[in-house]
Amino acid sequence: MSRAEHTYSVGETSVTLVVPDGVEVPPWMRLKLDGALVVFEHTGVRNIRAAAKRRTRQPGTAQRIPADWRPDAAVLEKAAADFPSVNLEHESAQFVDYWLGQGRPMVDWVATWRRWMRKQHAENVAKGWKPQATPRDEDAKARWLREHGVTAEEYERRKGDAEWLDMINRRGRVA
Repeated sequence: MSRAEHTYSVGETSVTLVVPDGVEVPPWMRLKLDGALVVFEHTGVRNIRAAAKRRTRQPGTAQRIPADWRPDAAVLEKAAADFPSVNLEHESAQFVDYWLGQGRPMVDWVATWRRWMRKQHAENVAKGWKPQATPRDEDAKARWLREHGVTAEEYERRKGDAEWLDMINRRGRVA
């Protein structure tokens, strides 16, 4: 909670009143001194920053990253879908090396890893990475043609040529 420091004065005498924000203080105060009524004049307001609340850490919850740390299979599977531009093996190794060098303990290494992967994916997208488009309604023949870099016309023209088919199969996938 913030506070405000209100100062009231008469001549050389001043009174400072500290009140929480939201509490209204009148612009004047009345005080009786030796039976006489003295009116204090409001001379200014100064905001006082409230002391920050410190989060209490439970001892022993944060740990340094183990040298052989890896996220489990379910986390990797979800990350592969969420961050398709990221080479998860390479970035995971980078992540572990970085945090081993830092030596700082963390409470949740999986959350820290996910943030690292999210940031890397965003950088890749900013650099121009785009997902590969794959036709959805593609039969086995069309997929084979696409993967081997052969047009349908060329295939129909040369499908009886065993040497040509053998050469295409040896060449392997091109896409």
